[in-house]
Amino acid sequence: MQNFELYNPVRVAFGIGESKNIVKHVKKLGKKALIVSYDDITFLESLLSDIETQLTNGGIDVIKFYRVKANPLLCHIKEATEICKKEGVDFCIGVGGGSVMDSTKAIAAGTLYKNDLWNMFVSRHDGFVSIPPEESLPTVMIPTLPATSSEMNCIAVATNEVTQEKAYIVAPTLYPTVSIIDPSLTCTLPIYQTAVGAVDAMSHVLEAYLNGDQNSPLQDRLHEGLIVTIIDELREIIKDPLNVEHRATMQWAASLAWNGYLQSGLNATTPMHQMGHVLSALYNTPHGVTLAIFIDSYFRYTCTLNEEREARFALLGEKVFGLSRDGKTNHQVAEETAMCFIKFMDEVGVPHTLSAANIPVSDIEKIADEIVAHGCDSEGMLPSIPKIGREGIVNILKMAK
Repeated sequence: MQNFELYNPVRVAFGIGESKNIVKHVKKLGKKALIVSYDDITFLESLLSDIETQLTNGGIDVIKFYRVKANPLLCHIKEATEICKKEGVDFCIGVGGGSVMDSTKAIAAGTLYKNDLWNMFVSRHDGFVSIPPEESLPTVMIPTLPATSSEMNCIAVATNEVTQEKAYIVAPTLYPTVSIIDPSLTCTLPIYQTAVGAVDAMSHVLEAYLNGDQNSPLQDRLHEGLIVTIIDELREIIKDPLNVEHRATMQWAASLAWNGYLQSGLNATTPMHQMGHVLSALYNTPHGVTLAIFIDSYFRYTCTLNEEREARFALLGEKVFGLSRDGKTNHQVAEETAMCFIKFMDEVGVPHTLSAANIPVSDIEKIADEIVAHGCDSEGMLPSIPKIGREGIVNILKMAK
């Protein structure tokens, strides 16, 4: 375990029905709120109407910004910041999944940002080109999809529609002021969205487990337990989608997956996310699907690269899937482990190949170039254990066909 500093100031109100108590949690934040949600609010219309009514009855003026897309765009963030400035908004409320919550963070910080908004974002790794925001309007998150941990972290992701770059902000000021996590809001989520969100949450844990400090047994056990929980709970939700207890466990598991607690002391890199962001930027592929693609191909490519990787994957398979290591080499168990994750994604109906996600395999060289440009360091290497160069990235993409 490496030295670390841990800071997470988010106040969490968790529980069934907490979304009915919004005014109690926000009344000290101001008198005018911007509510941020999707451009298509079909599934959230009743919830949003209830939130608007609660705020209005509580003496809080409401301004609606229902423009966010599944892969949020910089132009919409800019549009919302101008509204906040013009209307004198005091705080922002995000109602939705990771895209909405990320947009809400960027809007709240962007409203007070003095430079061009794109300067907030880290768009490439071969040299830091960002100027992180240092202040933000208060934010309130009401997540409706367990997936990204955005309700408890200081990260926001968006796509520059002009340059076709998907990039992120990391800054302490992005931590939400309060997150109201009501598991009952997820009960009507379609199974497909639930499954893709679960794979997204699982990917956060796997990134840290495979690419963080490899001598941190406490974090290992925590991560293994979280993966087992996500797998088990998703299976139960598929059988009984309206079971709020299983929904609650999944919601909290997703929040813990990338809120900083489990990653403490790991200094983990995120190669699957760096590659996945390129697919979302180029093809508007859902974030969770891009991660499923690389859970498949990145796992198969890296699981037997060297003895260290073989041992790590074998341990993962033993702890998560109960694979027996008796009479088998680490190489054999590592390959079995990779296949167990692929079989699980097939079981829950999450696409995990380029073809299944309608990404043209003829674009592999182009995709590799974009990954090198935006996800690799100054030496052209993707941060991973071990580091991977362009040739390896191409091989991963070919395995993803």
